[in-house]
Amino acid sequence: MLRRGLACLDCKRRKVKCDGQLPACNRCVAGGHGIDCEYADEQRTTRVQLLEASIRTLEARISELQSPAPQQSDSVLEIHIPGRGGLVPKIPDSPFRLVQPGPSLFSVSPQKDGGICPNCLWRSPKFYFKAERMDFFAPNAYQLGFFMHGPRLIQAMFSSTRQSDFLSPSPNLVNVIYLWGIHLSKDDRFLSHEQAFLDRSASFDLSSQHSQHVLHNIQAEILLANYLVRSGKPKSAMHRLYSALSICISYGLHKQASADSTIRLPPPRDSVERGERIDAFWAALFFYKVVSVQAQASSRISVIVDEMIDTPFSLEMSAYESGSVPTNPRFILTFKSFIDAPSGERPKSTMEAIVKAASFYERAKYFGVEWRSVQWDADEDIQFRKFEQQLMDFIRSFPDISEFVGPYTNFAWLSSATLLQLAIIFLHSSREHIDSNKKCMDAAQAAANMIVRFKNAQCIPLVNPTMVHMWYLVCETLVGGIREITEGNDTHNSSEGLVQSLKIVIDAMERNENRAYANFRHVQVDYPILVQ
Repeated sequence: MLRRGLACLDCKRRKVKCDGQLPACNRCVAGGHGIDCEYADEQRTTRVQLLEASIRTLEARISELQSPAPQQSDSVLEIHIPGRGGLVPKIPDSPFRLVQPGPSLFSVSPQKDGGICPNCLWRSPKFYFKAERMDFFAPNAYQLGFFMHGPRLIQAMFSSTRQSDFLSPSPNLVNVIYLWGIHLSKDDRFLSHEQAFLDRSASFDLSSQHSQHVLHNIQAEILLANYLVRSGKPKSAMHRLYSALSICISYGLHKQASADSTIRLPPPRDSVERGERIDAFWAALFFYKVVSVQAQASSRISVIVDEMIDTPFSLEMSAYESGSVPTNPRFILTFKSFIDAPSGERPKSTMEAIVKAASFYERAKYFGVEWRSVQWDADEDIQFRKFEQQLMDFIRSFPDISEFVGPYTNFAWLSSATLLQLAIIFLHSSREHIDSNKKCMDAAQAAANMIVRFKNAQCIPLVNPTMVHMWYLVCETLVGGIREITEGNDTHNSSEGLVQSLKIVIDAMERNENRAYANFRHVQVDYPILVQ
């Protein structure tokens, strides 16, 4: 029996049992990060402690580069990016309801095409490309991780009479938006320049960024990460998300409620800018958690950050526009409190919903998949059952799709609900029991049924690239179940329902044209019945 206090640092943080083996405990080895397993030693500083010290040093050393922010101009373009609606009560005891987004006014009148080249695309402030390609980006911006206030960004990008209070957007953000516009346009006149815009996006130096461009560059990194995920490069995407999360931490966006605020930015002009800062952090954390699972990256950094956050959960953009901002007057550790004791309180925004779902998704992979090679005992089973109960309680309290009004908020429901079903699959895939196998199959079929319930799917040309990986995991689960039945290893169930669910998910993947999984139809070879 390992004496109290002698567990490795990772097991201590996760509050799980450690066997104390040297040079690495079996739990860390089973999780694929044995090389990072470390024990506290009074005589030396560990790598994790050095990382934490580096974070504190960055927070302390980054100086404020701000000047007094000018007052906001009234001449803000009436432009709306779908998916940034607000909340209104449906009935007094059911406050979670999203306002139907209004029609997009993002469209900008194009100019005549006078010939296109990479240099003129970049330099001209009013070129044809700028207007035309934004019309492809705008309807999909929400799904691609756009968290900013649309009207202000468009004012800064397009207004010929730009006011002084609208700082020009960072070149990095503009470039990535154009990259997505080219990619989604499927226009041969522009597709030949896609690689040039990608190369430029990947080469921007953020080390000397202006403080007013911090949020712009976080946004750019998230958009670029999603592009790389869609291109089948999750490990490259993780580099961009690590950059986004590092910027957030460096500028104190994870500690926005602290009494001794560590935010290294000028004071926000108003509630909208304050809300953007809150949303920037949660968006970076959400995608970091989700893509780290896809890239099979260690979750240790994520665990460390989780214990530092006191930034309140997001509200909807319409709430920020009306002057509301979330608060955390008691300076509680927002995310750690949720992880330690998830409550049945309904999320107040789509961002809060997907972040909490991603937390269960990431932790279920640890409790399930990464525990696969660990010897189970009574203590392990207690922790497993406790987490499973928390997960199921959260799923039961999660709002139904009927409470998400409009196709873009429906997407948030689809993403969150699918993450929660995958959490069940991760959790039980490590257990070779009939009951666990049934729970995996039920969760996979539930994820397929969510696609059917997503009534507005045909209205949205694109889902978030991470969504396609979630469906890939669902497909793997369904294929595994079908294989067990067809090979005679499972005589208790029929494959008919699993086959139908698999067809639904594969169809959804194909409609979203994700390069990473374009060839998932390899199942045709092994299971020709699936495509008959």
